[in-house]
Amino acid sequence: MTDDLELQRLLHEAHDEAAAVAGLEESLERLRRARAAQTALAGLPAEQLREALRMRRTALAGGRR
Repeated sequence: MTDDLELQRLLHEAHDEAAAVAGLEESLERLRRARAAQTALAGLPAEQLREALRMRRTALAGGRR
């Protein structure tokens, strides 16, 4: 015999599959974008890559130099 709380939990878990799949798809898309960006960055000339890294450090530091 299954009580009401267990039934609610089972219904929630069964319904949660669609959200889990959507989350996986979003994660895969983020991974694809990250890999594409890494590939693009790897093809930059050294000076341009250094400038991009400098800009990133500045942004992470809150705009302070």
